[in-house]
Amino acid sequence: MDVVGSRRGYLWWAGLVAVVTGVQYLVLEAVAASAWRDPPYDYVFNYISDLGVPGPRSDSGGRVLDSPLAAVMNTAFVVQGIGLLVVALVLAAHLHGLRRYLVVVFAVCHFLGNVLVALFHSTTPGAYHVVGAVLAIVGGNLLALTASTRRWLVVLPVLGLVSALLIGRVGAGVVDGLWERGSVYSITAWELVCGVLLLWQGSRCVERLGAWENPTRYEP
Repeated sequence: MDVVGSRRGYLWWAGLVAVVTGVQYLVLEAVAASAWRDPPYDYVFNYISDLGVPGPRSDSGGRVLDSPLAAVMNTAFVVQGIGLLVVALVLAAHLHGLRRYLVVVFAVCHFLGNVLVALFHSTTPGAYHVVGAVLAIVGGNLLALTASTRRWLVVLPVLGLVSALLIGRVGAGVVDGLWERGSVYSITAWELVCGVLLLWQGSRCVERLGAWENPTRYEP
């Protein structure tokens, strides 16, 4: 296989990884939420990471925490971190200068954040969980902002970062889960769209990445 063909192959596989990673996250989250029935899990009120807190039953900020399928959600966190890291490394290989390093740094932050969230639950003493959540959310959105293959894709991480700023500030204790989902689903949505574009257009997406660095070289 020639160099061009090899690169296209990597991009196709990166697209597949992005789509599978995004889908598994949403599916496993839904599975974990469906098993939580006493009281019913609330997507608007509860945090996503509540689904990763195993028994015994406890209370945190008025939220009852006892996820029957905590291992399922924690698996989703880890797979998400690994999957997006793989995609980011492939995209970074087609970038140059500071942008390449930023993509890798943000992807590593997102990966480490998801691992910390999976290993240290919100009821765990210390700040590990909070640090992990910040790394995962901010790192993931900044990665999406930096590695977008289309300019309009930056709308998703921008909305995600705005949602993150609203957690605990607007509707605190009532709709925190909604704002958190806005900050996380922006990453998942970006991941899925980027994955589809890589599967569909491959090298053309890389040209778009290059157009950000050298606008005169590529078509708008």
